[in-house]
Amino acid sequence: LSRVNARSFGKQRALLSSLESEKRMGALTIAPADLQQAMSFCKIMSESNFVPQTYRNKPGDILAAVTMGAEIGLGPMQSLLGIAVINGKPSIYGDTLLSLVLNHPDCEDVIETIENEGTDKALARCEVRRRGRQPAVRTFSVDDAKRARLWGKKGPWTDYPLVMLKHRARGFALRDTFADALAGLITTEEARDYKTVPASKAKAK
Repeated sequence: LSRVNARSFGKQRALLSSLESEKRMGALTIAPADLQQAMSFCKIMSESNFVPQTYRNKPGDILAAVTMGAEIGLGPMQSLLGIAVINGKPSIYGDTLLSLVLNHPDCEDVIETIENEGTDKALARCEVRRRGRQPAVRTFSVDDAKRARLWGKKGPWTDYPLVMLKHRARGFALRDTFADALAGLITTEEARDYKTVPASKAKAK
């Protein structure tokens, strides 16, 4: 090995050695001791086929995603799979959002239903029950989607309209009930529907 490669290999070996001590019941807990180890870990991950394409060869983005995920209780891989940056802002996939709430100690239940399925009056309903509070119910209907100019929109709203209704109702209900646990993150499914102003126009204003 060249001197540079040997040094790099030595850092990776030291990192993996430190992680070895963090094994718990057969599962590996990633706990770098300092920023240098964290960046070494992120570099290794950025070169792996296990991370989403958007994180490939971007160790800095991986570090940011893992750091944000840790703040809301996600492990490193959960963060990379569940957090997405849309239009320059972090968001979280609806299923990951749901798992965070279901794992919260104060969550008693999350009940999701679709009413009037198969009609133009379909409505997604999400009821969230948090210990010590009244149940919160939020809905999102076909009429709501039409007012927001989402119904019939090319993409998921055309391919999976009921799923998109469910994600909207879920996002509203979970954020309103567990705002403290979700750090203000909105769902990726919702973030993708927001219109953005091109940077050139934003500067002109």
